[in-house]
Amino acid sequence: MNLVDLTGKRVLVTGASSGIGRACAILAAELGASVVLTGRRSDALDETWRRMENPDQHLIVDGDITSADFVQELAQTVGKLDGLVHAAGIGPAVPIGMVDAVHVETVFRTNYVAFLDLMRVFGKTKYRNTPFSAVVVSSIAAEAGWGGVSVYAGSKGAVCASVRALAMELAAKGVRVNAVCPGHIDTPMLDAVNRELLAAKQPLGIGRPVQVAAPVCFLLSDASSFMTGVNMPVDGGYLAQ
Repeated sequence: MNLVDLTGKRVLVTGASSGIGRACAILAAELGASVVLTGRRSDALDETWRRMENPDQHLIVDGDITSADFVQELAQTVGKLDGLVHAAGIGPAVPIGMVDAVHVETVFRTNYVAFLDLMRVFGKTKYRNTPFSAVVVSSIAAEAGWGGVSVYAGSKGAVCASVRALAMELAAKGVRVNAVCPGHIDTPMLDAVNRELLAAKQPLGIGRPVQVAAPVCFLLSDASSFMTGVNMPVDGGYLAQ
């Protein structure tokens, strides 16, 4: 038997249309989970679904995760979950001189507020089984700074702080809350940057989405049943320097 086994578990993955979210959905299916895929691009979600094992066991619900109404509708549609992964995120590089309230609201709404909405709704026993594992994709930007990401880093720092608080609040209810904090990963978010420069900053080079999906699935599984409130670096050694 595999140490990481998701057989019989029903898991929601946001941002499943590409990058880390897509990798999480595909790997969770390989490990036996029934996956609910959500995101705004139905065609891209279809592509993820076609790459998954046992596609008939999985469900696509396209929509905008930044809408609290959609999160509520999602819960009513999918039934009880055993876990969720909030992988949806945005991180445009914007110098502080160009930051405005609209940019802050947009980034925080996707990266942070949507996570809180998911926890608020799926934290209720009517929408989840017990035990329940929630995993959010944060970033090393919560711990390490570089130019142009003040808002993105702030949103991910907020995520990490709330992971610790929610873990304490919900432990007695059978809910675990953890985060993975990736370094520079080969996703569309890296398309506009100098990959060679970023690779030089990480001893193990640029990561692949599946290398983040693996610890995510570990945190979803019973193999991590004694872990909560953890912000786990998955960064190719970036933070070790």
